[in-house]
Amino acid sequence: MEKNTVQETLKNGMGNNRLQQKGIRLGTHGEKYGNWMSNSVFYLVGRLLALAVVLAALSLIVFRLTAPGVIFAIAAAVFLVLLGWIAWIRRQYAFGGGGMMERIHQTILSYLDYDGKGTLLDVGCGSGALAIRAALTWPEVKVTGIDYWGAVYGYGQAMCEKNAASEGVASRCAFQNGDANRLDFSDERKPRMYGDMEVFAQELRDIGYQDVRLIDTAKEAFGSRRRAAMMMLGESRILVGKK
Repeated sequence: MEKNTVQETLKNGMGNNRLQQKGIRLGTHGEKYGNWMSNSVFYLVGRLLALAVVLAALSLIVFRLTAPGVIFAIAAAVFLVLLGWIAWIRRQYAFGGGGMMERIHQTILSYLDYDGKGTLLDVGCGSGALAIRAALTWPEVKVTGIDYWGAVYGYGQAMCEKNAASEGVASRCAFQNGDANRLDFSDERKPRMYGDMEVFAQELRDIGYQDVRLIDTAKEAFGSRRRAAMMMLGESRILVGKK
Protein backbone atom coordinates (compact mmCIF):
# COMPACT_ATOMS: atom_id res chain seq x y z
CA MET A 1 0.00 0.00 0.00
CA GLU A 2 1.40 3.41 -0.95
CA LYS A 3 2.25 5.91 1.76
CA ASN A 4 -0.42 8.44 0.79
CA THR A 5 -3.04 5.66 0.71
CA VAL A 6 -2.06 4.58 4.23
CA GLN A 7 -2.28 8.17 5.46
CA GLU A 8 -5.71 8.59 3.84
CA THR A 9 -6.93 5.36 5.45
CA LEU A 10 -5.71 6.50 8.86
CA LYS A 11 -7.28 9.93 8.32
CA ASN A 12 -10.63 8.37 7.45
CA GLY A 13 -10.42 6.09 10.48
CA MET A 14 -9.70 9.05 12.75
CA GLY A 15 -12.69 10.90 11.30
CA ASN A 16 -15.00 7.95 11.90
CA ASN A 17 -13.75 7.55 15.47
CA ARG A 18 -14.35 11.23 16.17
CA LEU A 19 -17.89 10.98 14.81
CA GLN A 20 -18.55 7.93 16.98
CA GLN A 21 -17.37 9.81 20.06
CA LYS A 22 -19.44 12.90 19.32
CA GLY A 23 -22.01 13.39 22.04
CA ILE A 24 -20.39 11.00 24.52
CA ARG A 25 -20.12 12.75 27.89
CA LEU A 26 -18.82 10.83 30.87
CA GLY A 27 -19.74 11.57 34.44
CA THR A 28 -23.26 12.84 33.83
CA HIS A 29 -24.91 10.24 36.10
CA GLY A 30 -22.87 10.92 39.23
CA GLU A 31 -19.91 8.69 38.33
CA LYS A 32 -16.59 9.30 40.09
CA TYR A 33 -13.62 9.47 37.73
CA GLY A 34 -11.22 11.27 40.02
CA ASN A 35 -8.60 13.70 38.76
CA TRP A 36 -5.14 13.40 37.24
CA MET A 37 -3.91 15.90 39.84
CA SER A 38 -4.68 13.86 42.92
CA ASN A 39 -6.31 15.03 46.13
CA SER A 40 -3.26 13.98 48.14
CA VAL A 41 -1.00 16.44 46.28
CA PHE A 42 -3.54 19.24 46.65
CA TYR A 43 -3.96 18.65 50.40
CA LEU A 44 -0.21 18.27 50.95
CA VAL A 45 0.50 21.70 49.44
CA GLY A 46 -2.42 23.13 51.40
CA ARG A 47 -0.97 21.82 54.67
CA LEU A 48 2.47 23.21 53.81
CA LEU A 49 0.87 26.59 53.12
CA ALA A 50 -0.92 26.54 56.48
CA LEU A 51 2.29 25.55 58.27
CA ALA A 52 4.29 28.33 56.60
CA VAL A 53 1.63 30.90 57.54
CA VAL A 54 1.65 29.76 61.19
CA LEU A 55 5.46 29.81 61.40
CA ALA A 56 5.59 33.23 59.78
CA ALA A 57 3.04 34.59 62.25
CA LEU A 58 4.84 33.07 65.24
CA SER A 59 8.21 34.39 64.09
CA LEU A 60 7.06 37.93 63.36
CA ILE A 61 4.37 38.48 65.98
CA VAL A 62 5.22 36.25 68.95
CA PHE A 63 9.01 35.87 68.89
CA ARG A 64 9.84 39.09 66.96
CA LEU A 65 12.27 37.23 64.71
CA THR A 66 12.37 39.21 61.47
CA ALA A 67 14.64 37.03 59.30
CA PRO A 68 12.87 33.69 59.92
CA GLY A 69 9.52 35.46 59.66
CA VAL A 70 10.35 36.85 56.24
CA ILE A 71 11.60 33.47 55.04
CA PHE A 72 8.41 31.73 56.20
CA ALA A 73 6.29 34.50 54.67
CA ILE A 74 8.03 34.06 51.31
CA ALA A 75 7.54 30.29 51.60
CA ALA A 76 3.84 30.87 52.31
CA ALA A 77 3.54 33.06 49.20
CA VAL A 78 5.22 30.38 47.08
CA PHE A 79 2.91 27.66 48.42
CA LEU A 80 -0.10 29.92 47.82
CA VAL A 81 0.86 30.37 44.15
CA LEU A 82 1.55 26.64 43.83
CA LEU A 83 -1.81 25.80 45.40
CA GLY A 84 -3.57 28.12 42.97
CA TRP A 85 -1.78 26.50 40.03
CA ILE A 86 -2.69 23.01 41.23
CA ALA A 87 -6.32 24.08 41.74
CA TRP A 88 -6.39 25.39 38.15
CA ILE A 89 -4.91 22.14 36.81
CA ARG A 90 -7.48 20.11 38.76
CA ARG A 91 -10.29 22.22 37.31
CA GLN A 92 -8.99 21.72 33.76
CA TYR A 93 -8.68 17.95 34.12
CA ALA A 94 -11.99 17.48 35.95
CA PHE A 95 -14.84 15.67 34.22
CA GLY A 96 -17.58 18.24 34.07
CA GLY A 97 -15.00 21.00 34.55
CA GLY A 98 -12.43 21.91 31.93
CA GLY A 99 -12.90 18.47 30.37
CA MET A 100 -9.22 18.10 29.48
CA MET A 101 -9.11 14.39 30.33
CA GLU A 102 -12.01 13.77 27.97
CA ARG A 103 -10.14 15.59 25.19
CA ILE A 104 -7.05 13.48 25.85
CA HIS A 105 -9.10 10.28 25.74
CA GLN A 106 -10.86 11.39 22.56
CA THR A 107 -7.48 12.07 20.96
CA ILE A 108 -6.14 8.65 21.96
CA LEU A 109 -9.15 6.80 20.58
CA SER A 110 -9.21 8.87 17.40
CA TYR A 111 -5.76 7.51 16.51
CA LEU A 112 -6.80 3.93 17.17
CA ASP A 113 -7.22 2.27 13.78
CA TYR A 114 -9.88 -0.10 15.01
CA ASP A 115 -13.10 -1.55 13.55
CA GLY A 116 -14.89 -1.96 16.88
CA LYS A 117 -14.81 -5.77 16.87
CA GLY A 118 -13.20 -8.09 19.41
CA THR A 119 -11.48 -6.91 22.58
CA LEU A 120 -9.37 -4.02 23.83
CA LEU A 121 -6.89 -3.94 26.71
CA ASP A 122 -6.46 -0.73 28.73
CA VAL A 123 -3.22 -0.91 30.72
CA GLY A 124 -3.23 1.54 33.64
CA CYS A 125 -6.99 2.15 33.49
CA GLY A 126 -7.18 4.33 36.62
CA SER A 127 -10.85 5.07 37.30
CA GLY A 128 -11.93 3.31 34.10
CA ALA A 129 -12.76 6.44 32.10
CA LEU A 130 -10.86 5.55 28.90
CA ALA A 131 -12.07 1.93 28.93
CA ILE A 132 -15.66 3.09 29.42
CA ARG A 133 -15.36 5.68 26.64
CA ALA A 134 -14.07 2.97 24.31
CA ALA A 135 -17.05 0.76 25.19
CA LEU A 136 -19.45 3.63 24.50
CA THR A 137 -17.68 4.45 21.23
CA TRP A 138 -17.82 0.87 19.89
CA PRO A 139 -21.04 -0.89 21.00
CA GLU A 140 -19.72 -4.38 20.19
CA VAL A 141 -16.29 -4.18 21.84
CA LYS A 142 -15.35 -5.85 25.11
CA VAL A 143 -12.78 -3.93 27.16
CA THR A 144 -10.49 -5.22 29.91
CA GLY A 145 -8.90 -2.62 32.15
CA ILE A 146 -6.01 -3.43 34.46
CA ASP A 147 -4.25 -1.29 37.03
CA TYR A 148 -2.06 -1.60 40.08
CA TRP A 149 -4.31 0.99 41.78
CA GLY A 150 -1.89 2.56 44.22
CA ALA A 151 -3.22 4.54 47.15
CA VAL A 152 -2.23 7.99 45.83
CA TYR A 153 -5.20 8.52 43.52
CA GLY A 154 -7.81 6.56 45.46
CA TYR A 155 -8.90 4.52 42.43
CA GLY A 156 -9.87 0.87 42.65
CA GLN A 157 -11.63 -2.03 40.95
CA ALA A 158 -14.93 -1.35 42.73
CA MET A 159 -14.89 2.29 41.52
CA CYS A 160 -14.27 1.20 37.91
CA GLU A 161 -17.03 -1.41 38.01
CA LYS A 162 -19.48 1.04 39.55
CA ASN A 163 -18.67 3.68 36.91
CA ALA A 164 -19.12 1.14 34.10
CA ALA A 165 -22.48 0.03 35.51
CA SER A 166 -23.66 3.63 35.85
CA GLU A 167 -22.67 4.37 32.23
CA GLY A 168 -24.52 1.25 31.03
CA VAL A 169 -21.51 -0.76 29.82
CA ALA A 170 -20.86 -3.10 32.76
CA SER A 171 -21.51 -6.20 30.63
CA ARG A 172 -18.70 -5.21 28.22
CA CYS A 173 -16.12 -3.85 30.68
CA ALA A 174 -14.04 -6.00 33.02
CA PHE A 175 -11.47 -4.66 35.47
CA GLN A 176 -8.74 -6.50 37.33
CA ASN A 177 -5.64 -5.82 39.36
CA GLY A 178 -2.48 -6.12 37.29
CA ASP A 179 1.07 -4.92 36.83
CA ALA A 180 2.09 -3.44 33.47
CA ASN A 181 5.49 -5.12 33.84
CA ARG A 182 3.91 -8.54 34.37
CA LEU A 183 0.87 -8.70 32.12
CA ASP A 184 -1.28 -11.84 32.13
CA PHE A 185 -1.80 -11.43 28.38
CA SER A 186 0.27 -12.99 25.60
CA ASP A 187 1.15 -9.90 23.57
CA GLU A 188 4.99 -10.14 23.68
CA ARG A 189 5.52 -7.02 25.76
CA LYS A 190 9.02 -6.69 27.22
CA PRO A 191 9.12 -6.68 31.05
CA ARG A 192 10.90 -3.36 31.50
CA MET A 193 10.36 0.37 31.10
CA TYR A 194 11.53 2.14 27.93
CA GLY A 195 13.30 5.46 28.13
CA ASP A 196 13.88 6.76 24.60
CA MET A 197 10.53 6.36 22.83
CA GLU A 198 12.08 6.88 19.39
CA VAL A 199 14.33 3.87 20.04
CA PHE A 200 11.36 1.90 21.33
CA ALA A 201 9.35 2.76 18.20
CA GLN A 202 12.18 1.51 16.00
CA GLU A 203 12.42 -1.70 18.03
CA LEU A 204 8.73 -2.30 17.40
CA ARG A 205 9.27 -1.79 13.66
CA ASP A 206 12.23 -4.19 13.72
CA ILE A 207 10.18 -7.00 15.27
CA GLY A 208 7.37 -6.67 12.76
CA TYR A 209 4.95 -4.00 13.93
CA GLN A 210 3.53 -1.88 11.10
CA ASP A 211 2.68 1.83 10.76
CA VAL A 212 4.52 2.59 14.02
CA ARG A 213 4.39 6.32 14.69
CA LEU A 214 5.09 8.68 17.58
CA ILE A 215 2.45 11.40 17.41
CA ASP A 216 2.79 14.77 19.14
CA THR A 217 -0.63 15.33 20.70
CA ALA A 218 0.16 18.38 22.86
CA LYS A 219 -1.49 20.86 20.50
CA GLU A 220 -4.38 18.59 19.53
CA ALA A 221 -5.32 17.56 23.06
CA PHE A 222 -4.46 20.76 24.93
CA GLY A 223 -4.82 23.48 22.30
CA SER A 224 -1.17 24.51 22.43
CA ARG A 225 2.18 23.19 23.62
CA ARG A 226 2.39 26.07 26.12
CA ARG A 227 -0.97 25.12 27.67
CA ALA A 228 0.10 21.48 27.80
CA ALA A 229 3.29 22.49 29.61
CA MET A 230 1.26 24.51 32.12
CA MET A 231 -0.65 21.31 32.89
CA MET A 232 2.59 19.33 33.23
CA LEU A 233 2.21 17.40 29.95
CA GLY A 234 4.17 19.55 27.53
CA GLU A 235 5.76 16.48 25.91
CA SER A 236 2.44 14.71 25.40
CA ARG A 237 2.79 12.02 22.72
CA ILE A 238 1.14 8.73 21.85
CA LEU A 239 2.69 5.69 20.21
CA VAL A 240 0.53 3.88 17.67
CA GLY A 241 1.07 0.89 15.43
CA LYS A 242 -0.35 -2.43 14.23
CA LYS A 243 0.69 -6.00 14.79
